[in-house]
Amino acid sequence: MVNVLDIKVARDLWSMRLQVLSIALLVAAGVAVFVMSVSNYQALIGAMEAHYRNERFADIFVGMTRAPLSVVDRLREIDGIGIVEPRVAEPVRVIREDTNLPISGRVISLPAAGQPLLNRLHLVQGRWPDPLRPEEVIINAAYAEARAVRSGETIEVVLNGRLQGFRVVGTALSPEFIFATRAAVPLPDDRNFVVVWASEDAMAGAFDMKGAFNDALMTLAPGARPQHVLEEVDRLLAPYGGTGAYGRSDQPSHRFLKDELAEQETLSIVMPSVFFGIAAFLLNVVVGRMVEAQRGQIASLKALGFANRTIALHYFKLVTAIALLGSAIGLVVGRWFAIGVVGSYGAFFRFPSLEAQLEPWLLVAAALVSVGAANLAAASAVYRIAILAPAEAMRPETPPALHTFSWLQTIGSQRIPLQYIIAARTILGRPVRTLLTTVGIALAIPLILFGLYWFDAIDYMIDVSFGRIERGDAFVTFTEPVSADALYELRAIPGVLEAEVQRVVPITLRAGHRAYRTSATGLDSASELKVLRDSALRPIAVPSDGIMLSRTIARQLDLKAGDSVTIEVLEGSRTVREVTVRRISDDILGASVTLQRTALNRLMREGPVANVATFRFDPGQSELLWSRIRSMPKIEGSSVKALWFALFNETIGGMVVIGALVLSGFGMLIAIGVVYNSARIALQERAWELASLRIIGLTRREVSAVIISELVVELIVAIPAGLLIGRYLIELIASARASESFQIPAVIDRSSYAIAALLVIGAAIASFITIRRRIEKLDLVAVLKTRD
Repeated sequence: MVNVLDIKVARDLWSMRLQVLSIALLVAAGVAVFVMSVSNYQALIGAMEAHYRNERFADIFVGMTRAPLSVVDRLREIDGIGIVEPRVAEPVRVIREDTNLPISGRVISLPAAGQPLLNRLHLVQGRWPDPLRPEEVIINAAYAEARAVRSGETIEVVLNGRLQGFRVVGTALSPEFIFATRAAVPLPDDRNFVVVWASEDAMAGAFDMKGAFNDALMTLAPGARPQHVLEEVDRLLAPYGGTGAYGRSDQPSHRFLKDELAEQETLSIVMPSVFFGIAAFLLNVVVGRMVEAQRGQIASLKALGFANRTIALHYFKLVTAIALLGSAIGLVVGRWFAIGVVGSYGAFFRFPSLEAQLEPWLLVAAALVSVGAANLAAASAVYRIAILAPAEAMRPETPPALHTFSWLQTIGSQRIPLQYIIAARTILGRPVRTLLTTVGIALAIPLILFGLYWFDAIDYMIDVSFGRIERGDAFVTFTEPVSADALYELRAIPGVLEAEVQRVVPITLRAGHRAYRTSATGLDSASELKVLRDSALRPIAVPSDGIMLSRTIARQLDLKAGDSVTIEVLEGSRTVREVTVRRISDDILGASVTLQRTALNRLMREGPVANVATFRFDPGQSELLWSRIRSMPKIEGSSVKALWFALFNETIGGMVVIGALVLSGFGMLIAIGVVYNSARIALQERAWELASLRIIGLTRREVSAVIISELVVELIVAIPAGLLIGRYLIELIASARASESFQIPAVIDRSSYAIAALLVIGAAIASFITIRRRIEKLDLVAVLKTRD
């Protein structure tokens, strides 16, 4: 049976529908972010686990120069090893008629029996290659989509210096290449990187691997000690040119995916906590004042015999209805955002299935958190009024005593109009209320600022990484180390303005029990096309002895300048040497180990060789330049900065814009919600006072100024406070997002501060206009009759 208070709940909800909607939108913002971030994390981890499980992703990876197949049995005998899968894997170059750019690739052997035991393929289109037709291959689905390669087409691959044609019969996904990219390119470049799975016979013939292998995958047996297994594998394969076994955590695709998962896990805690914290505070401010505005109604209910518990339950029902409305809106919006964000992951991560997850517990948790926050916000206000005697509660809250602000009255009578004296009395006389409203407005700004921050951070990353550190227009990699004299050949190509060479080798750094697998880059001391920098963007000279470490690696290994670290080269003679960390650099994309090229050549016990060249070129001669480079047989791959920027805009640019608009929109909603509710409740509380001012001769504009000037003062204080809070929260979230792959800096441009402030001011002006219209429509007689 519906009682009278339930009817009152419905009437209050309808009579305050604009306030109810604005409060519900505050709740919806927190719920939407919670649903979106948790759904994203669940979608990624669910897709990863399913793909790894179904396609039997390996636990250990190792490469070598060449080992006989008889070594496989010895690998299986190592304690802790489960399955061992030998194969042939080599970097290759693909030639296409529609582009002069060298396309990097990796060719991997497939067993004659069909699917490999580990790192199995998920067939997307086509069929499995016929074992009797070694010219048939499968390629990765991402490249096939980007280049519109269809089954039956021929793909031209440079195998060991010889051009060979293969016929594509299918496309597939592999857990090994969920995030597939070329070296030194931090985004998946599906148009310029291809994975080719070819038959064992074709690979063995092309690379002289009959009865041999140069790559192996392994699984760990239950209870195995990973570090012991890695050491035993390295010991066994060292005579065969082993390049160092490593676990799944160091596998390039998994490492990037792991970084993204760690980031999403952190954000699924940090971001919802920030949003719910802000929403809970704002609810306390807005709902608390809304309940206090109805103190006369509460007193009347008490006078009619309603118990405190019954009255409290009535208001809890009211705010619960508002919270549930906000939850419903937030769940729908959050689900929509989650679908959009998870869909955008398709450009980065290739899974057989990746869909936004919306678990039932997530719906329940979002609703419970929002309802709990709303009721806690209302509880203190209901309690304060419920303990009052009916007669006292029926009287409006006593305004600040005039004698308390006699100095204001004295000054004001001479210089300040009456409406501003009244506004100042209210601001100073109710400091707690003023502070809460001010902080509520201030908390809208960080959300807007966080949305705008992405533009500043991305622009800064691009400027620093590709304008100040990597200063070349393009780079090429060689199939093997070549004499540094190749630099003169490169400089002789028409269109090349400046060129430098580098030596890049895979290494493992060891400091105590810690280890980090990465690459070391050898630069010439006078390098101008790659200039490392410190946190203040000052150039750092490559040390003449020792190494320079990225801050990310130094943090991982707990190293600082002056410390010693063991460097183990994973190429050639596998040199192991202890070196000194001379400097720490601040990289944004990836993590680097840098030393002088001559020092790295000595460490490798080789002559003055290089395997990477970077250069600047004349765009007007790019066609001729790339045509000449394409004809060089030892060029393995290339990367062009301009094309990388285009790739970035395709994959990340749209996400940044959408994210900025969403967060700024939430911030605007909060600003409007707080300012409008504060003004609306102030009008409700002081309607009698404002009507009296109209009666004694103040104009509508002067009466409006009483409330609007209060909010203007709060706004003036709130904006700088909000900008400071925003700066702190961005630094907190940026540090929480830091990973090995990306270090997004907490950089905020002055224009972003200005835009955030102007948007909040705009929201406030919209609220002021609405409130002034309500003041102008006040029924003076009706309002005055409500006061005894």
